[in-house]
Amino acid sequence: MGLIFLNGTTSSGKTSIASALQEQLARPYCVTGIDDAFAMLPARLHNNRDGFFFDRDERGLVRLNFGPIGLACLKAHHRSVAAIARSGIDLICDEVILSDELRQDWCDVLDGLPTVFVGLHCSLEELERREINRGDRVIGQARGQFAIVHSKMRYDIEVDSSQKPPSQLAAEIIADLPASF
Repeated sequence: MGLIFLNGTTSSGKTSIASALQEQLARPYCVTGIDDAFAMLPARLHNNRDGFFFDRDERGLVRLNFGPIGLACLKAHHRSVAAIARSGIDLICDEVILSDELRQDWCDVLDGLPTVFVGLHCSLEELERREINRGDRVIGQARGQFAIVHSKMRYDIEVDSSQKPPSQLAAEIIADLPASF
């Protein structure tokens, strides 16, 4: 069993790379991610201070924030990912670490699990271009997450999605995985 943990900003290509990894890895890997945590809450708690909402940080940058129910949901999601991995399922987690508290919670719940942390980097210019082209994102999220997503993270593998296609990045990640994966 193994957990491949992809961390990067919105629009950095995590979901596409996770799909490419599923196609290229010898063993079958399931995928989960932060979007699953968002989907657990009823619609009325989206754009709601108790659930998930957008605001601006002290720098004036857009951030995805969470209230008490949103935070509880995110932490429950962390525990569900760890439980799936502990049950023997190979797993890819598509994640955006939004705060130091959530980073520490991930570290705590994944302690002892065979996990490969992958830092997914992308230039700010490319992130903003993708964000606009997607048409389904709050504009400014990528810029707001850019300085915090990788803060205090230690990665086993780091890739840059600014120019390379997901299939090539997946191959690079696979080439650097431990043999047990």
